[in-house]
Amino acid sequence: MTKANHMPDARVLVGIDISKNRHDVLIAVPGRTRRRRLTVLNTAADYERLIGTLRSFGLPVTMGFEGQGTALTATIIMR
Repeated sequence: MTKANHMPDARVLVGIDISKNRHDVLIAVPGRTRRRRLTVLNTAADYERLIGTLRSFGLPVTMGFEGQGTALTATIIMR
């Protein structure tokens, strides 16, 4: 049986699949049942759009990155 590990504070969970020209992003927001999907091109304008989207939630963000079989997780506090 899987044991649930609840985080004491609400945070946005983001998964990013990294590739050369574009990145697939999945965003899970606390209290919402549907996840948001985005495609981010490898441009400054699209990175700014992603940052603006994440800032709009007003919550800490935990991100997981995956690319070429390697994985990295980071917790980011957006201000």
